[in-house]
Amino acid sequence: MLDAAPTLATVSECPDPAEFAEKYGDPERPLLIKGLAKDWPAREKWSAGWLRKTLRKNKKVRDRGVFFLSKEPVLKWHIKMPAFLEEILNSGRVMPESVAWRFWINTKANKTNFHYDTNCENVITVQIRGRKEWILVSPDTPMPCYPFTNFTVLKDEEKLLAGREYYKFDLEEGDLLYVPPHWYHRAIGKEDENININWTFTKWETSVVTREGRRDLERCNVLDTFKHSKSSLTRNIYNRIIRALPNVGGISWGLKSYVASPYKPTRWALIRRFFAELGRIPAAIATIPAIRAEGTALLVVEQDVGQAMAVADRVHCFMEGRITLSGRPGELGRDQVAAAYFGMEEAG
Repeated sequence: MLDAAPTLATVSECPDPAEFAEKYGDPERPLLIKGLAKDWPAREKWSAGWLRKTLRKNKKVRDRGVFFLSKEPVLKWHIKMPAFLEEILNSGRVMPESVAWRFWINTKANKTNFHYDTNCENVITVQIRGRKEWILVSPDTPMPCYPFTNFTVLKDEEKLLAGREYYKFDLEEGDLLYVPPHWYHRAIGKEDENININWTFTKWETSVVTREGRRDLERCNVLDTFKHSKSSLTRNIYNRIIRALPNVGGISWGLKSYVASPYKPTRWALIRRFFAELGRIPAAIATIPAIRAEGTALLVVEQDVGQAMAVADRVHCFMEGRITLSGRPGELGRDQVAAAYFGMEEAG
């Protein structure tokens, strides 16, 4: 059994572009840089309320519910981007469409469950305010996922981590973390106010092949087969499933090109992957009773009201931080929900 690695690669001096590429970026190994952003103006200027208001006014920024996203630089005068990151984002080694700025604003105990980012994304995240407890899990000791997805099954954390190579640590104010492709991660807010900025990018090519990397390439190819099927029925079923999922980044490949990799799945590998993912269904279904017994809250932002009410035991509508409607789905009508959601009237 593998235990947690004693320490994540940690430095107090920011590596230059060549050193970062050689030691961390090219071999895709995580890195923690302590105190890198301690002198950024953002640490003094940003608060949760001010940042939300500012980002919502900016036409470049989209509110994704879980985070704010921009494809162009935002509030760049409040940060001091490290030279290695600036070099990467301006190089020809990354897909331009993959570059994004993301802003996360979380309260205490807010939890992002285990997953890895799609599109072979590299993530650079900086803790501007507060503190988060992180766990990173190696893609060479992959975790059990729901079929065809990049999200791990919801079960006891100790059982999920058993036998896996992982790092557990706190990301403190001013720290920078590099999360390479396919590294599973979860984060929990530890302070009343937790603010992160992160950048994502996908390289045109990689020399790294991991167990989860192989699965990810196979499952994305299988999903693409459904997406572009000659059968309209298959395409419609695929699109309905995708639309039903939370709009957090998707589960399939979302870029125009795949990453060039030494691993190129064969037709038989894709067939095996299809049946292997189907084989995950019983284990996924087995988690449902425990989830329902413990209780799960879902925040649905501008999604299909009918679908939301079909899966919920109880519904709460929020408007500007206050509850405008509560009740069981069978007792509520769509007009009531619409009125409460859009603030057309005070719903009882």
